[in-house]
Amino acid sequence: MYINTRKKKYLMVLMTVLVLAMAFSMNAFATDAVIGKINSLKTFVVNIITAAGSIVLAWGVFEFASAYQSRDTAQQTDSLKKVIAGIIMVFGSQIINSLGG
Repeated sequence: MYINTRKKKYLMVLMTVLVLAMAFSMNAFATDAVIGKINSLKTFVVNIITAAGSIVLAWGVFEFASAYQSRDTAQQTDSLKKVIAGIIMVFGSQIINSLGG
């Protein structure tokens, strides 16, 4: 069987790449450290979002009280949106965990 030199070089390169890929593949034993750092970053971000949600929630409640006193329905609607957004931000991590994320 005759194989021309171009195909032979291509086949040799392909076989070399496959052998090297199999020889140098190894398990990453540092996954626990990396996952631990990612989880701590996730916890930090969730805490920041929860704190911002608390501020938005308080702002919405005070704005709703002011709008209720002045009988401004448009401002009441906007402040209720802020209250709902604050509640979602405060309880966001629990909502995500209950959804299975």
